[in-house]
Amino acid sequence: MPELLAVEWDDTEARLAVASSRGTRMVVEQAFSVDLPKERDDEAPPEEVGARIATELSARGIGRAETLVAVGRSSIELRQLSLPPAPESELPDLVRFQAVREFNKLTDDWRLDFVPIGEPSDGSQEVLAAAISPKLVAHIEQICHAAGLKPRRLVLRPCAAASLLARAAHLRGFQARLLVDVLPGEVDLTVMAGNHVAFLRRTRIAGDPPQTRALLTEMRRTMAAAQNQLGGRRVESILLCGAGEEYAARAREIQESLQTPTELFDPFGTVRVGPRLRRALPEHPGRFAPLLGMLASEAEGREPTIDFLHPRRPPKPVRHRWYIAAAVGVAVLVFGFLIYRQLKRNDLAADVEYLQSELGRWEELEDRAVSVEKNAATVERWTAGDVVWLDELATLSAKAPSAHEVMVTEMKLDSVPAGGGQVYLKGLARDAATIQAVEQRIRDARHTVESGESGEDDSQSHYSWWFSARLTVEPGED
Repeated sequence: MPELLAVEWDDTEARLAVASSRGTRMVVEQAFSVDLPKERDDEAPPEEVGARIATELSARGIGRAETLVAVGRSSIELRQLSLPPAPESELPDLVRFQAVREFNKLTDDWRLDFVPIGEPSDGSQEVLAAAISPKLVAHIEQICHAAGLKPRRLVLRPCAAASLLARAAHLRGFQARLLVDVLPGEVDLTVMAGNHVAFLRRTRIAGDPPQTRALLTEMRRTMAAAQNQLGGRRVESILLCGAGEEYAARAREIQESLQTPTELFDPFGTVRVGPRLRRALPEHPGRFAPLLGMLASEAEGREPTIDFLHPRRPPKPVRHRWYIAAAVGVAVLVFGFLIYRQLKRNDLAADVEYLQSELGRWEELEDRAVSVEKNAATVERWTAGDVVWLDELATLSAKAPSAHEVMVTEMKLDSVPAGGGQVYLKGLARDAATIQAVEQRIRDARHTVESGESGEDDSQSHYSWWFSARLTVEPGED
């Protein structure tokens, strides 16, 4: 039986799965993780990572195999693009043309692939486009070369996990579902509408496994963003990748906190598993969902949703024999002559009118895109600070003196892209000593207070001083 090997890695470990296949029948024979060398400041050289993987493959007697590589969401640029309806053959060129305008660093040497989302509606077609830099592709190829592997596929990890979920018979349907795949130090959050990926998000979360409170915060953000992306449609159920009582307890806690049906999704429960592997499954089976999804798709001969080694391209023109080409040439000449005779001034006027209407439509779409981009940048800057403002307001309220001593007249909250946030305060105080007491109470390891201007104010009978201050909030640690 030919062997298939699926592999992915992060900063701490590499995960591998080996399957044998005959036709469309696949059996997963091995699934294991390999600890990777760690550098103090930078990531380990690709040669060392590849050598560590090669050593483990050799020890397990795994020879040459068709190799499928998964790449994480954090390593690529991802955008949802809105395009005018077009034939499938024209979409690749149309997507790249639009992506050059909307991606941050996209150049001609970047690998770009995409997948349509839903059916065209309201004069537009939505696609999910993903791009990967040539530098990262070269880095992945260096690791594979050092490991003695030659990649056949380079697949986007969340899409591979989603393809495995789509194969689960008891989960098929048209619901909007959130797939949660917890990895060392990060989590993949993938929203599926039916069997199709509708929204992808990846975020770093400290801890292995991370604290449930931090995970719930990121899940709420993802569900809110996905609801906006799906035109108001809510996530109806949650699937947590994993197995065992620890994951089951976490699923129950998620369901209770978010008031959304939550269940476990065991990747190994959707594929055939060899007897040796069944006796000793990996410690964290949920982390292998992308690998098993790639293996299942390859065994069935299905193209991955996103494959950077084989991106969608316009169909190649069919080569005809010379006499067919000659016949077409004659037909073109005759047709052109007839067109020339039939061309009227009113036809040209109709063309001008049509082009003017199209120009107006495109200008309107451009204005809408600019507005969406500005709004997205504002939201992205706000969320980049990673500050839970309701918690911060609760902390300030608890630490501040009573209203009898201090009254806040103006408050401005702002996030800092590098992390954290700032609060600008203006208010009235009973006296100067009260102002100093306010600042001393607020200061702690995460809050720094910078005094602003202050002075006496006789306009208020109870508060004799006015003041201003700036409060710096450091990023929270989950």
